[in-house]
Amino acid sequence: MSARIGVFGATGYTGREVVRLLRHHPNARKAFTTGSGAGHLAHEAGLDVEADAYLLALPHGISATYAARLRETRPKAVVVDLSGDLRLPDAKEYERWYGQEHPAPRLLGQAVFGLSEIYRERLREARLVSNPGCYATSVLLPLIPLLREGLVDPSDIVADAKSGASGAGRALRENLLFCEVSDDFSAYAPGRTHRHVGEIEAVIAETTGQRLELTFCPHLLPVKRGILTSLHVRTGKTPDELVSALREAYGGSPFVHVVEGAPPRLGEVVLTNDCRISVHPAARGRVVIFSALDNLVKGAAGQALQNLNLAMGWNENAGLPSAFAPDGEAA
Repeated sequence: MSARIGVFGATGYTGREVVRLLRHHPNARKAFTTGSGAGHLAHEAGLDVEADAYLLALPHGISATYAARLRETRPKAVVVDLSGDLRLPDAKEYERWYGQEHPAPRLLGQAVFGLSEIYRERLREARLVSNPGCYATSVLLPLIPLLREGLVDPSDIVADAKSGASGAGRALRENLLFCEVSDDFSAYAPGRTHRHVGEIEAVIAETTGQRLELTFCPHLLPVKRGILTSLHVRTGKTPDELVSALREAYGGSPFVHVVEGAPPRLGEVVLTNDCRISVHPAARGRVVIFSALDNLVKGAAGQALQNLNLAMGWNENAGLPSAFAPDGEAA
């Protein structure tokens, strides 16, 4: 019997991607979806439908209220929140980075952070999962193993990231109109103003014990999807030593691939759940690390299903596409 999965917010880019991936999942089937046409109230009906798991592709400030109600009424079900509501450690940090009060502060600290490869064992027992942000995933996957081993200097890290326009969501905004984005390239939320900075720093502190102040500069690419992040770091190690550490950390992980040669390209990861990482020499004592992923798959819906697979006791790569699979289809 397939598990029944409820999807809240199925009309947004991330929610639509969840529904698309569920169609090919061997262990799961869609129980219901809610849209966003009627605003907040559009999701109320989903609370009355019993399912084995619920995926919340809802905006921050709303999503945690539904997560809290589902935890009360469906305590045995798995709840995966794809918003930013449960990613930060406390309400004060949430208010700092999201500019509003937390909608359900009692949930903070209860969710397992859903960076699948780093929290894999905790996710196997999880009933509440906080899915990471797309930019955060692209930064954390390369950095965590290297910071854990003391191989890079935590006081000197610059993340230069570029994302497709779908990363901003489906809401109508003038700066995301076709005529504004096409044939152009721009930076936004420079330095330390993007909300994913708080999430990145909190997870780095928890997983490595390192405190850092990350310089993070996101950019908007004139493409639909994908993230390419360049990490400029100081290190006393060679690129080959960093590659060895990354390969040891992610050996056996089906969706993180440390590659040689040219840096990864968006075309290699779009529509897959892969994250590709490469390491290259730079100025003396420095290297540049590239990571590439699809912001809607490994950066959102795909990682949510990867976390669901772990929480439900299924094969971790069930129903998820990887370019490294023998036939290029779902791994």
